[in-house]
Amino acid sequence: MGRKEQNAPDWYNQFGMNRHIDAKEVNMPASSVSNFNAKLSRIEKISVIAILKALKEFGGPTKAKLVKDRATEYDYYTQEERDATGNSGYGILDLHLQFAMSNLKRAGLLASPSRGVWELTDEGKHVNFSTFDIWDDVYAKSIPVWEAAKAKKKQKQKAAKKLSLDEETTNDITSEEFVNDIDEGEVWRKELLNKLQRMNPYKFEELIVSLMRKIGIKMEKTPKSGDSGIDGIGYLRTPELLTYKVVLQTKRFNKGQVTGPDISNFAGSISGHNADRGIFVTTSVYTKDAVERSRQGANLITLINGEELIDLLYDNQMGVREKTIVVIDDDLFSED
Repeated sequence: MGRKEQNAPDWYNQFGMNRHIDAKEVNMPASSVSNFNAKLSRIEKISVIAILKALKEFGGPTKAKLVKDRATEYDYYTQEERDATGNSGYGILDLHLQFAMSNLKRAGLLASPSRGVWELTDEGKHVNFSTFDIWDDVYAKSIPVWEAAKAKKKQKQKAAKKLSLDEETTNDITSEEFVNDIDEGEVWRKELLNKLQRMNPYKFEELIVSLMRKIGIKMEKTPKSGDSGIDGIGYLRTPELLTYKVVLQTKRFNKGQVTGPDISNFAGSISGHNADRGIFVTTSVYTKDAVERSRQGANLITLINGEELIDLLYDNQMGVREKTIVVIDDDLFSED
């Protein structure tokens, strides 16, 4: 994901992006700063700036998805970086943005007043981009927090081994975990996405049809054969007493993206069913061409990607609910 130095954008020389940190000078393990010095981390470091800018624009508590969507629109990224996905269909840039948010939180610049919602702290609100330094203002503060978490978990592992617990439940933390960690409050999202991608395809269709009903669309699932790619047909009545015929198509992808031709084929099915609107739901993401085609013609298509699907399932309490847990501070009750 690194960029070539020639014709580099202006931001390459801003925010301390080109700094090389000496582990001895900052009194940190070399493994803790190696990723900061690596060129491949630049997309993540500039994501720190993008997240801060987006939250400053919104001016208050904002859903994480909206923050990340706005951040991706800045010219810090190429279109190729925006479109790149991993084997599971998860957006690679989305992961970098999530890692950036985790570091901002641990640096004291971001806070989460509720699940999936972010806002700037008082310190974050007073960030001055003209003097902002990626290392001094973020990573120099967040890395010690990661290191403390690593040390605490290793201590727990040591205690667990004394009790002869199963080794598989006490895997060691890698030195790169501070980079690869997804914020604790968001771990469930990736787990849910994996579950959705592994679902029986027909069960997945039934789930989405049920979700449409809960949202307010009176929808019925189509037969398994002869549906021309349509998984559901329904009617939406608005508060203004207008009724729209809606058709649904789902794509349960483990990898890859929904392409422009996929959307064009669906558009033909909308016309074939004399419908007014179409809804396309996937566990993956859409290419730029797919998004553009969804907005063409008389029958507009609503695109719902994997992240938006998770939000809808959560908001409508479809198999996802919050559960209060009690956490015991082991340090307070230390046996040593």
